[in-house]
Amino acid sequence: MPFLGCLAIMLYSVIFRQGLHSASIFGFYGPYVFIAYSGVILSFLTGTLWSQARLSQHVSLAKNAIIFSNLLALMVWICLLIIYISPILTITAVCLLMAGFLALLYCEYFLAVEEDANYRSMRVRLTAVVCMTHVAVITLMLMEL
Repeated sequence: MPFLGCLAIMLYSVIFRQGLHSASIFGFYGPYVFIAYSGVILSFLTGTLWSQARLSQHVSLAKNAIIFSNLLALMVWICLLIIYISPILTITAVCLLMAGFLALLYCEYFLAVEEDANYRSMRVRLTAVVCMTHVAVITLMLMEL
């Protein structure tokens, strides 16, 4: 896996593990830190989708991918807002972020400018790890209710 992918996964693991051992990370509620980090990473990835869409030769697919990347970025923003309303909406935010990662991977599959099996394999592995941490956080939050 490229360096940035490994670094992102390491940070997910550290944030998740710290959240397991205490109610706060640097004075913040653990799931909020996880959601914020997840939102930032998903926002970065929507930027890569935008970039791939610009290089695509399928005009209508590219336009849809750009709109989709904007919708994902707005969803991240909404997730960061709804966590303060109720615990159930905090769990909903984690679910939405996980769905965003899966949807982004699905969209990238159809928009692939260059067929790079190594990149695709890396993205699938990284997304699987990210989704597993999201499921674990959801489970822990449900146990807190």
